[in-house]
Amino acid sequence: MGHTHKRNYDRYTLAFKLRAVKLANHPNVKTKDIAEGLGIHPVMLYRWCMEHRNGTLVENKHMKKQKPSPKRVDPPADSEAAAEDELAKAKKRIKDLEKQLNARQEEIDLLKKARRFFEKNRH
Repeated sequence: MGHTHKRNYDRYTLAFKLRAVKLANHPNVKTKDIAEGLGIHPVMLYRWCMEHRNGTLVENKHMKKQKPSPKRVDPPADSEAAAEDELAKAKKRIKDLEKQLNARQEEIDLLKKARRFFEKNRH
């Protein structure tokens, strides 16, 4: 029995690869999630990131103009602005949660002091 080979591979433009790498290099974002959102395999995105770091990321020279596969979705042009907005919201939420945590810690410390005070007075 012979092996079956995929004859029509998805080919990606250099612009698509660069946008994908830029999204993957954003802090607090998992490369795996970016790959899943773009409809590509995570290993491919990791390879593009490595090639970008090495300066060898290029467009396929045999690239033909064809319709992209329906699974693949180009990242929206304003995705960077949306990511920055989401990051700002996350930072604000973290600050709020840290304030709540500090308030709870102060309450716990006060309750511990009160317990020690009442234990001393009971004896």
